Amino acid sequence: MNTDRPLGAGLLALGVAGIAIASQISVRTFNDDPGPKLFPIFACTILVICGLGLLLTRPTEQGRRMDPAALVRGLTMAGLMLFYALALWLVGFYVASVTAVFGFYWIIAGPERRVWWRGLIYALAVTGGVHLLFKTALNAYLPQGILF
Repeated sequence: MNTDRPLGAGLLALGVAGIAIASQISVRTFNDDPGPKLFPIFACTILVICGLGLLLTRPTEQGRRMDPAALVRGLTMAGLMLFYALALWLVGFYVASVTAVFGFYWIIAGPERRVWWRGLIYALAVTGGVHLLFKTALNAYLPQGILF
């Protein structure tokens, strides 16, 4: 079974629904921070583009088979995204981001290429880069946890 078309339709529906929901956000900040409305719309626009790409691409004769290992990796990454959302709420941006980026590295690298110190460097670099972009350059607020 070719999974491109159902996946494309799902991404398209998710993106359109996300844009509709994000368009209803009305948050007033004292520094006119565009993030609460603009960034979700950008992310959902990317989903719409990817969904349209999958829908409009001609399917191959053979189709792609779903690899069970890839399915497990995908589900693990989806679970890691849920963990990240919860961790942002509990412990804040810095701890949650370092932990989540390290987890993503660990999953993506696979057992043959995993090196703990390389994952830690990536996690610190990504978290630092996001801090510099949003906190320093855009003067936006990063999530603070309720625990510390």
